[in-house]
Amino acid sequence: MEYALTGVVGPAAIAEYVVLPAQRQPHWTGGILFDDAIRSAIRLRSPAALAVVWTAADVVGVSVVVLAVGVDSFLVPLFRGTPDVALQVTLMGIESYAFSSILSITLYDTVGRARPSYEDCQNSSSANAECRTSPTASFPSGHTNEAFTAAGLSCANHANLPIYGSRLADALACTRDLTIATADGVLRIMGDRHYTTDVLTGAALGFGFGFGLPTLLHYRGSADHSPLAGLSASPMLGAGAVGLVAAGRF
Repeated sequence: MEYALTGVVGPAAIAEYVVLPAQRQPHWTGGILFDDAIRSAIRLRSPAALAVVWTAADVVGVSVVVLAVGVDSFLVPLFRGTPDVALQVTLMGIESYAFSSILSITLYDTVGRARPSYEDCQNSSSANAECRTSPTASFPSGHTNEAFTAAGLSCANHANLPIYGSRLADALACTRDLTIATADGVLRIMGDRHYTTDVLTGAALGFGFGFGLPTLLHYRGSADHSPLAGLSASPMLGAGAVGLVAAGRF
């Protein structure tokens, strides 16, 4: 039932993003709290610098997804001879992304917050292409949501499974991915594509689904949070010898 629901929510999120027209007129403009102060302090202004930081944000965001979902969730368990672990952990990742994505995409139009650069774009006679790219999809930050979903998955998986075979290495993997995801969020602010509150909200949603869903639905049956105990007790690994063999192989 759980994965059947994921099979519906995931395509629905993709369809919502691709098919439904974007909101053209914002429902909300301007910053709140510390948004304007941080924007003024760290945003870049030259077109060349903005182009570099936009590309950097894309590269960093893709990198954390590849590391957490592609490498650690799938390739490492597969190369260690536990394809069942690779499959189940990958399915958990798909589940988390399906739900975090549909919520994030739905919020774009229902909240309809204008990008930080919206007013500048409206008043400029030489507005660049970014001014016409989803101008009201500022809240929450989709890039940050995706990056922190990956980081949350990384932390949940490395806390409960001996993916690297070492407590220290698994803890460092979680720290690594949280750092990369944070860098992605900062780059989005520097690129003037999101306010700080957009990034913080995207991070909270992403980490909530990335860490929370696997922990609540799959790992909470573990006797403790040590890697070996998490692996052997995880209900998704099945009963009896399958789970035990997977723990022994790491």
